[in-house]
Amino acid sequence: MSVGNKRLDAVVDSICARGCRYVNTILANEDARTQCRELSQLTEPHQARVLQELAAVMSVYDQSGNCRI
Repeated sequence: MSVGNKRLDAVVDSICARGCRYVNTILANEDARTQCRELSQLTEPHQARVLQELAAVMSVYDQSGNCRI
């Protein structure tokens, strides 16, 4: 069964709802990724897609300086 873009978007939104610090921790720490409930429900390729999207979202915040660890 394929996971649709809407499902992956929902995972990204759910993780982002926890705040910048949490997202940055997920991106920087493998242990945090393995403990993330949303990511653990996805296959590795889908996890990689979500992490790429999270990195893209955070790059906007990094450029504006509004979100730091």
